[in-house]
Amino acid sequence: MLFTDSIFLLRFLPIVVGLFFLALAVTPRNWRARGWRFSLGNAVLAVGSSLFVACGSGPFIRWIIAAAFLNYLVALAIDRARQVDDDRVGALPEALLTLAVTGNVVLLGAFKYAMPLPVVFNERSFAVPQLLAPFGLTFLACHAISYVADVSRGHMPAQGSPIRAALYLLFFPLLCAGPLVRYRDMGPQLATRRATMAAFAYGVRRWLVGFCKVVLLARNLAGPADAVFRSSAGDLGLLEAWLGTFCFALQIYFQLSGYADMAIGFARMFGIRVVENFRWPYGADTVTEFWRRWNLTLVGWIRTYIGVSHEASEAGMWVRVREIFVVFLVVGFWHGPGWNVVVWGMLHGGFVAFEQLVLGARLDRWPALARRLYCVFVVLLLWVLFRAESVDGAVVVWRAMFSLANPVEPTSLLMTPIEWAALVIGSVAAVPFWPGSGRWLVTVDALTTSILILTSTSIIFVWRQFANTLLFLTGRRR
Repeated sequence: MLFTDSIFLLRFLPIVVGLFFLALAVTPRNWRARGWRFSLGNAVLAVGSSLFVACGSGPFIRWIIAAAFLNYLVALAIDRARQVDDDRVGALPEALLTLAVTGNVVLLGAFKYAMPLPVVFNERSFAVPQLLAPFGLTFLACHAISYVADVSRGHMPAQGSPIRAALYLLFFPLLCAGPLVRYRDMGPQLATRRATMAAFAYGVRRWLVGFCKVVLLARNLAGPADAVFRSSAGDLGLLEAWLGTFCFALQIYFQLSGYADMAIGFARMFGIRVVENFRWPYGADTVTEFWRRWNLTLVGWIRTYIGVSHEASEAGMWVRVREIFVVFLVVGFWHGPGWNVVVWGMLHGGFVAFEQLVLGARLDRWPALARRLYCVFVVLLLWVLFRAESVDGAVVVWRAMFSLANPVEPTSLLMTPIEWAALVIGSVAAVPFWPGSGRWLVTVDALTTSILILTSTSIIFVWRQFANTLLFLTGRRR
């Protein structure tokens, strides 16, 4: 069950939203005074998230639920051990942290890499289907490591309530394609936050933007990309190779950023703020800048919990090279499985290291257009390796892109008018042509809030008039 499925949109989401706000309405006043306003609402979200994961992961739900419960217990043990002023237990939090991190990594590696598991959503309409196998496990493992690490470092106390812990680990908006959230950021919101009409309206707008990205753009761009990467060496020409690669570059951006927009929107509907995950990455002018804009939460998670960064620093050359390649090795494994994906990550690391250690300030002296074309050229070439089924498949497309394959007539790629429209609109929407658009979005949010208030008020008014009329006709009204 994905965010664009009819079952999710027409059944699951309305029921969860309705029950959540009903739970807020019936919460006793004395609970609100004690800081328990979201206790019932959080229970609704935790149960709904568990059902969402169960629908997507199938038989693996038992492992996912068990992992969430064990991480909850380990975090409680770490928190309790940190509060004991005794030299004999001084090493216990560190040992428990090591155990929890190792367990999460082993669980992720065993189910995602070591075992040939079928992908529940085995279709190329999702640009990164490997993130969905098993459903939610990749994000659960990262959130669990963040949970136990922040508790061990003393940044946040462990959640005494299993409902709040489960909500953080299994919050359904974040399980399809992120963003990744840190426990120190989301933990305080589990107890206290603002679930207002304005926040709900903002969430609806973000969901609508993400839905259009996925359904109108990414899905229509998937067809031409699939046609190119299924073609044999003798059937692929230069135009097809470049056009198909460009379609995939837009497809994966609108797919992942669209799901991130929907996740941010759903979370805001429930009063939870989630950080942005994409900031116009195709507007970057270097590969280093590209990774300051692409999948921001993953890069930030690596910096926070592994302690390495791809940014320039004052460290020695070999230390910087080592940190850059560690970052992109993790990026490759996170997006995997598949050795071609790992190599894709390492090649990105190589270009980032080359820019920082060799090109340096000389890259800044290039014209802005030249820098941007260089960045797009490198990113497109590396997307070929990411999308291809193997390195050999990527070589076939690369040969066609540089006219090294046999020249053929450009007839193997036939795009429909809708696909051409998606390509043109996506090319414009992928870069920030209008920096002042944010001011207009505030107006859209205000208009959405007004419409929601007007609609809900009208429904209540009509219902009360209907109820009064019914009572009058039945003779019960005095």
